[in-house]
Amino acid sequence: MESKHKNILIGTLLAVVFVMAVGYAAFAQQLTINGSAEITSTWDVKYDSTKTEATPGVVDAVAGFAGGTTPKGTVSYDNDDHNANVRATLYQPGDTVTFTLTIKNYGTIPATVGTPTVEMTGDQDVQPLVARKGNIQFTVTPAATTTMNQNDTVTMTVKAEFINSATSVGTATSASITVNMNASQAQ
Repeated sequence: MESKHKNILIGTLLAVVFVMAVGYAAFAQQLTINGSAEITSTWDVKYDSTKTEATPGVVDAVAGFAGGTTPKGTVSYDNDDHNANVRATLYQPGDTVTFTLTIKNYGTIPATVGTPTVEMTGDQDVQPLVARKGNIQFTVTPAATTTMNQNDTVTMTVKAEFINSATSVGTATSASITVNMNASQAQ
């Protein structure tokens, strides 16, 4: 009888091993997924170089100053329109030029425009959003923080002014700054 029990035990163990082997084989199959995915969104936030405005502000002539000459300003863009180079030529204390810079989301990913950085070369005094060279001071007012969807725009201003505390002036005083745009993906 003892051998009959051994045979049943061996047969049962073989059956269990067989079931485990089949179960393992069933779960160990390689999974193959056929298909493809494509990302169609784009990131493209930059200055809109077609919408720049420079508005001069002229004060009445002050005795001893140039008087009557209209201040002027220009804006050029570089780094794929991510940097605005702002130049102002002013003639007497109180003269101003206010630049309106437009930022546009040309891409499909929503964006938020943050506080820009300001750079100036040469003898200067640069603080966040304010830069001064000689008698000319630039003040940057950043765009309002808002989510920009595709084709949305926001504006920032840069005001160049011949500071009123200046006591003398040559024929023209010019200075330039670079306003580096700061944008990130909207949260």
